[in-house]
Amino acid sequence: MIKPLKGQNILVTGGSRGIGAAIVRRMAYDGASVGFTYGRSAADARDLERTLTAEGVTARAYPADAQKPAAMAVLMDRFIEDFTRLDVLVNNAGVFSRGSIGAIDPDEYARVMQINVAAVFALTNAAVRVMQPGSRIINISSVLGERAAVAGLGIYNASKFALTGFSRSWAKDLGAQGILVNAVQPGPINTESNPEDGDKAEIMRGQTALGRFGQPHEVAGVVAFLAGPDATYLTGATINVDGGWNA
Repeated sequence: MIKPLKGQNILVTGGSRGIGAAIVRRMAYDGASVGFTYGRSAADARDLERTLTAEGVTARAYPADAQKPAAMAVLMDRFIEDFTRLDVLVNNAGVFSRGSIGAIDPDEYARVMQINVAAVFALTNAAVRVMQPGSRIINISSVLGERAAVAGLGIYNASKFALTGFSRSWAKDLGAQGILVNAVQPGPINTESNPEDGDKAEIMRGQTALGRFGQPHEVAGVVAFLAGPDATYLTGATINVDGGWNA
């Protein structure tokens, strides 16, 4: 069996559940050694770590509080101690928030921006100092990082617009070093936080060209491609995995 990511060391943030866990599993399936972070879902993280280890994969779960961006440099140091080298960073951890301007708690604004933007900046800022030519940075943004689809999502929109903007700018910054940076923008994906049988699911399905929710493994497949040997001339791109939501 071909393992296109064999020998690669990959760090995935927010990797214990949902899209993040699907990315971790796909990277491991493709031959990589994988570290991943978790916040409140310690049991899920340990279960995933044990499962992958039992399958012969080198896997490590790291607790990480994305509300403390200063801790990101410490996380990177721990990863390098364990894995010696970082080949691919997947910035997946994030939170969702609703609220219209004029009725938003400033603390909620700060929380979302710390997790979705500041922590990504801090971890990537530390990561690029140890990355070598050919390394990859893959930011998991959102289709809402491209347009404001509905009212009441201003904070989340702003955070994902920032992440997509980081991806394009960092591609320019790091191109001369041979480090590739891309963004993946999921649309409606069937996860615990956004189930395909949820309250607003029918509306979201109707906004896609395919008339259905995506599955986490469908996002993971695109991330694996960007991490792999066939994506060597792809940087600064944003790829929508959205069933045609943003078509």
